[in-house]
Amino acid sequence: MVNDKINQQTILLVDVDSTMPNMALMKLSTFHKQKGDVVEIVKLKYSGIPGRRTRTLVDNTNYDKVYASIIFTPNKEVVQFKDSELLNYQVGGTGTFDFTIKLTDEVDDLEEDFSLYPENDEMIGFTSRGCIRNCKFCYVRRKEGFLYKYRSWQRIVKTAEKYGLKKVRFLDNNFLANDHCEDTMQGLIDANVNCSFNEGLDIRLIDDKKAELLSKLRYYPSEFIFAFDDIAYLPIMNKQYPILRRYIKKDWKIKFYCYLNPDMPLIATVKRLEWARKNKALIYIMKDKSCYSSTYKNFFRDLCSWANAPGIYKNYTFMEHMKHKTKNMTRRLSSCKLYNDCLIEMEEGSK
Repeated sequence: MVNDKINQQTILLVDVDSTMPNMALMKLSTFHKQKGDVVEIVKLKYSGIPGRRTRTLVDNTNYDKVYASIIFTPNKEVVQFKDSELLNYQVGGTGTFDFTIKLTDEVDDLEEDFSLYPENDEMIGFTSRGCIRNCKFCYVRRKEGFLYKYRSWQRIVKTAEKYGLKKVRFLDNNFLANDHCEDTMQGLIDANVNCSFNEGLDIRLIDDKKAELLSKLRYYPSEFIFAFDDIAYLPIMNKQYPILRRYIKKDWKIKFYCYLNPDMPLIATVKRLEWARKNKALIYIMKDKSCYSSTYKNFFRDLCSWANAPGIYKNYTFMEHMKHKTKNMTRRLSSCKLYNDCLIEMEEGSK
C-alpha cells in the first residue's frame, strides 16, 4: 500500500469542447485509475463557433499529467497552460490538426469511464472507424484511414448495461458501408436495443434490405438522419429516397444533414432545401466555419433559423418565416431577395 501511494499520480483531463462524453478522455481515465492514479476532469464547454471564447489558462502546476482534448479547430489557440516550461501536458483531438497524436492500442482497447459524465444518459461507441469516402470537408480519412471494423455491437451494449444507460448512440462515420451493418441491425432489433446513428447515413448505399432493417429498429430520436452534402447527389437522391419511403412511410421521419460552405453557389443550397421540403424530409444545415466570416453570413443565419427548426420548416416557406423573424427590414429584404433569385434561376433552369 505504501508503494502504491508513492507511485500514485494526479491526472487532469481537460474536455475543451465536446458535445457528448469524450471517448478518448474516458479511456485515459480508465487507464490511470487502473494504475491507482487520482483522476480529475475539467469541462470548459466551449462552442465550435469562431470568436466565441477568449484564451483560457489551465493550471497544470499541481498535476503529474494533463491531457486536453480539442474537437473544433477554432479552439486550437484558445487553451494555454499556466506553466509552459513543464512538460506534463499533451493536447490532442481533431481540432489540433495533428492526427499523429493518438491513444496507444493498450489505452484504446479499454472500456470508457462514463462516471466522468454522470449527467449523460446514453452509451456512445463505434462498430467501425474510418470511411470509404474522402469528402474534402471531412477529416475522417486523414485521421482514421479507410473503413475498418472496430468493436462489436454486443460489447458496446454490454458497457451500456454496466452503467445503466438505456440508449445507445453509434458514432460510425459510415455505418452502412460496413460488411456487418445488416447483421448489426438485425442483432439490435432482436435484442430490442434503443439506438440511433449519430452521423448522417450514406443514402447512396441504401437498398431494400437495409431500408427495411432501419425501419424495424427501436430508434431514437424521431428521425433517421442521412447526408445531402452536395447538389451533385440529387440524381441519386431521386433514385434512393423512394426506397427509404417504401419502409419509412411517415412524413418528416427522415432528416438530411446539409453541409453549407460559402464557396458553394447559393442556388445549390436552396435547391437542396426546396427538394427536402417538397419530399417532406427535414433538413439540418451544418455550416462550415468559413460561413461566420462570409459576405452572406446573415443570409446563412436566416437559412439556419428556418431550416433547423422543424416546426417552422414544415409549416412555413422561407419567405413566410422571414416576415416574422426580424424587424430589420433591410436584412429581411436582402435575405428574401437572395432566396427568391435562386428560386427564379431554378425555375428558368427547369424550362
